[in-house]
Amino acid sequence: MAEQRTTDMQVSEYRRDLIETLNRVEYTGTHVRVLRYGRAKAVTVDPEWYARACRALGENHRLGDPAEPSPPYGDAP
Repeated sequence: MAEQRTTDMQVSEYRRDLIETLNRVEYTGTHVRVLRYGRAKAVTVDPEWYARACRALGENHRLGDPAEPSPPYGDAP
């Protein structure tokens, strides 16, 4: 498997270029670490990578049922 590349973006840049950034993550596999005041606040990865990571960690419950809608923000277990 190819090595995953991670790039850093400031929150303001991430917000401004959200669609372009999501496309880059999906099509190139690049992970994007979102920084605020120099500290990582989030990481965006492609859904397949996330699913593999959840399975490897035994966290299958995080993947949910694709047929079911996601719970509202803040209601997830």
